[in-house]
Amino acid sequence: MKRTNRARSASKPAPTPEQDAQRVRDRFERLLSAGVEIFAQHTLTTVLQQVVDAAREVVGARYAALGVLAPGGESLSQFVTSGMTVEERAKIGALPTGRGLLGVLIRHPKPIRVPEIAEHSQSVGFPRHHPPMRAFLGVPVLSRSGKVFGNLYLTDKIGSEAFDEEDEAVAILLASSAAVAIENARLSEEAQNLLGQVQDMQRQRDLFFAMMNHELRNALTGVYGWAEMLVRARDGGPVPKAAREVYEAAERTIGLLNNFLDLTRLDAGKVQPVWREMDVAGSLTQAAGTVRLTAEAKQVQVVIRCPSELPHPRTDHVRVQQILVNLLTNAVRHTPPGGTVTLAASATAGALEFRVTDQGPGVPESIRAGIFTPFERFDPHSGAGTGLGLPVSRRLAEVLGGALAVERSGPTGATFLLTLPLPPPES
Repeated sequence: MKRTNRARSASKPAPTPEQDAQRVRDRFERLLSAGVEIFAQHTLTTVLQQVVDAAREVVGARYAALGVLAPGGESLSQFVTSGMTVEERAKIGALPTGRGLLGVLIRHPKPIRVPEIAEHSQSVGFPRHHPPMRAFLGVPVLSRSGKVFGNLYLTDKIGSEAFDEEDEAVAILLASSAAVAIENARLSEEAQNLLGQVQDMQRQRDLFFAMMNHELRNALTGVYGWAEMLVRARDGGPVPKAAREVYEAAERTIGLLNNFLDLTRLDAGKVQPVWREMDVAGSLTQAAGTVRLTAEAKQVQVVIRCPSELPHPRTDHVRVQQILVNLLTNAVRHTPPGGTVTLAASATAGALEFRVTDQGPGVPESIRAGIFTPFERFDPHSGAGTGLGLPVSRRLAEVLGGALAVERSGPTGATFLLTLPLPPPES
């Protein structure tokens, strides 16, 4: 049979230079098309299958396979085939693990061409029901770092008894493209897996924070309510120190819980403003009223300065009040007894501005850049502050389309400026 095939091959007329050039062009176009199809796949399984299908078609082989090396690099952990039906693969049984010629390529990752598999010294034959195969071409699939990912195998050259140098060169090019596509697919799958893990961790974190916030809030509500009742019941008289300290501690803890939960929601992009027209004077009064007991207990006066003619911005007044309360709480905390905290509002071209000014020690230049970072204290030497009020307030201001910054700071106090956008005047 071998002599008959050779006689037929010898009787074929040699192709003309034009025919040979056209054949090369056709093959090159198929190679480019195969590369595009390979890179169009995004999962490792589809990339591997696309590689072996493309190699079989471009090289012109009856069968093709790609063996993926096991972690140890001494055997095959995955074997993808092309040219066999599902029934033919099922009849063969277990897929090869890397013996015979396949093992030669694993141990020595260099291209190998064999005209007759059965005549090679390392051949171990084929399992029962395996299709007969003769010519063999194998090339390693190398990553960009030079690591061997696996091997590309082709058998039975269509129209010829053996694979030639051109077939080998084409197979090497395909293996190089396959290596890049395989790395990309692996990275994509790893990224998707990592994203899924991160999202699951975020869900677990949010559930934990919500549960802790609920349980701690329930436990604190009673303490805060009784402490507030004791503080308010003095009717202008002196407030017992214990009652004031319990009240302030409960108030700070509830504020910390609120800020902590808001920070997790902001990180997850789950804070959605409720846009409504805001009464500026009313919002300032409510914000100042929230800190009134703390300020009175410390003998700090809160002064509101709000012009009568101010526009009513369309914003989330609840979030604006939250920002102002955070700023006022810090201001009262850092203002010495007998001092004054000022809450002022004003309008400029296109913006509404809120200023909270205290009479404390100011914000040192060395920590000014970090006070809007979570868990950085306003004054790290005082032991006061939660480290969350300012970061949450700035993030909320940004959600509302505005900004929060330190406008002035010195030994006689600091001024924080909250800016919110105003719509342009109607023409």
